[in-house]
Amino acid sequence: MPASPAASPAPTVTVTAGPSADYGFTFFEQAQMGATFAEMSDQLHYPVGGGDGCPWYGALWNSDLASTYAFTDSHHPTHGATFFYTSRGLAADDASFPRNAEGVGVGSTQAEILAAYPAAVVGSVDDLGAGHIVTITVDDPDSDSKYVFGISSGSAVVDLLEWGPGAGTQWSHLCTGF
Repeated sequence: MPASPAASPAPTVTVTAGPSADYGFTFFEQAQMGATFAEMSDQLHYPVGGGDGCPWYGALWNSDLASTYAFTDSHHPTHGATFFYTSRGLAADDASFPRNAEGVGVGSTQAEILAAYPAAVVGSVDDLGAGHIVTITVDDPDSDSKYVFGISSGSAVVDLLEWGPGAGTQWSHLCTGF
């Protein structure tokens, strides 16, 4: 009998997970828009909450790169988050900032935002504390949420970003308001 041919080894399949979005219209990492601080603490697996003087404003993520906060209604701080806010830290324009599914966020140029969202609306706001900010607003077609990308005077890239139903309402004096 002729010898049977040697069996070829089975091919090895490697599955590589693609990059996931750091945030979207209704979330930051695992924290969901509308969640209370207690719920976000469970979602993120670390404590989230406002301070004694600012119970409606709590940090979700802080680094030299950028910081992200959750905001609830200042009159009802135990209600869920109405928007998230990321502000750039000390990092260079081209640092590895959090990105959404379209690959944009803090550190992106206005042209990159408009390429990702051709229907975005460019405007501006003069904030008493933050000064002049060029805003680029993108409405979420699937919810009442929106992105409001902010480029502060003197910045070449997005250095402020708010998202959620309450986005674009407060850029400075986050604890005390005006």
